[in-house]
Amino acid sequence: MRILSDKTNKYYATVEECLAAEKAFDEAEAKKKAEAEKLNATRKERANEVEKAYKESLDAYKHYRVLLDAFVKDFGSFHMTVHTGDLNPFDSFSHLFNDFFKF
Repeated sequence: MRILSDKTNKYYATVEECLAAEKAFDEAEAKKKAEAEKLNATRKERANEVEKAYKESLDAYKHYRVLLDAFVKDFGSFHMTVHTGDLNPFDSFSHLFNDFFKF
């Protein structure tokens, strides 16, 4: 006589073998579920960090625009030397271009 497990879809010679295999299967499934939940929690936390940083960058840009507009209103123009590079926040095109083609 062979025992078929509904959980593992395998045949076993004894009931004890079947129960042991099902217990191992349940433990493996519980471990996978816990890992998936941990991954989802980490993903959500990191997504919140990205959203917060984005909002902070928008707020900083708004503050910059307020200061720039006030300066231009008072003095007519504003001149600043800006160097290109990765840390240049005013080089929007290259940031957009580089971010668009990241894989």
